[in-house]
Amino acid sequence: MGRIYGVHLMVLLFLGMFMSSFCQDDDSDNFTAVYIVTLREVPAAHYEAELRRNSNGIRHGGASARLNIHKHRYGLLYCRVHDSLLRRVLRGEKYLKLYSYHYLINGFAVLVTPDQVDKLSRRREVANVVLDFSVRTATTHTPQFLGLPQGAWIQGGGYESAGEGMVIGLIDTGIDPTHSSFADLISEHPYPVPAHFSGICEVTRDFPSGSCNRKLIGARHFAASAITRGVFNSSQDFASPFDGDGHGTHTASIAAGNHGIPVVVAGHHFGNASGMAPRSHIAVYKALYKGFGGFAADVVAAIDQAAQDGVDIISFINLPTGVLPALQYFSIP
Repeated sequence: MGRIYGVHLMVLLFLGMFMSSFCQDDDSDNFTAVYIVTLREVPAAHYEAELRRNSNGIRHGGASARLNIHKHRYGLLYCRVHDSLLRRVLRGEKYLKLYSYHYLINGFAVLVTPDQVDKLSRRREVANVVLDFSVRTATTHTPQFLGLPQGAWIQGGGYESAGEGMVIGLIDTGIDPTHSSFADLISEHPYPVPAHFSGICEVTRDFPSGSCNRKLIGARHFAASAITRGVFNSSQDFASPFDGDGHGTHTASIAAGNHGIPVVVAGHHFGNASGMAPRSHIAVYKALYKGFGGFAADVVAAIDQAAQDGVDIISFINLPTGVLPALQYFSIP
């Protein structure tokens, strides 16, 4: 995870009385809903931190390759453990596992009934069980307002090197890859993809091959919980990293958009815009959508994947749709 290590990572899940049920049967005891189940065993990030400490004497290239192999193996191992637990606890019963989380938290999202939730909650391996809930997004002079041109940018060698080598992972509504804020041909200086990043770029009809470049180096989408609920509209929400809302493109440009990009609206020029770290790279993890917002199970999957891919910073701006009375923290040292 690059520079994230050494810092306590925290994923916040807002808990409360948000009771959005679906797949309702006549018998209220048999309705199904998505739950996020967290196990007591530490996640893979804990073991990777130990592996990094033990790899200090290995050359950077060899260490990165070794870590990527272990990430893959850990992912398979945790997934098998989750599947085994579900089979043992829910013998012969119907359920649907949506995600296995393994990097920042050890757990899974699953579609089950209240009776099945009770069985899972009683297991000593289980730390807690949370009902999935819906979330929503929350939202040219910011660099000057923050004093970046005379402050942090100068200390780092100017805007042409501000954020260099860093990967910002954005959990939002996706991205428009055609926007000039994310082009990679605006500088004559070398602009390699950081070696510590191992993410991928999805290719779909809405997000064709070539959408990613040396600036936008990763793009994925997460919608299993939304699809299970029947609220996902592929024509409006796009089953791809493409931004059908605009919020994700906007926040990505604020965080890491290229420097000096003209802002033109309806033929009117509003000056030149810049991201706060214009030389950094962007990896997009779409988990929020125009039509309905999003759901915690998808957001947690996106965060878990971003951390596994090796982003240096995770940025996400979303809130629960209702007023929830408590906070649940998943803290990973």
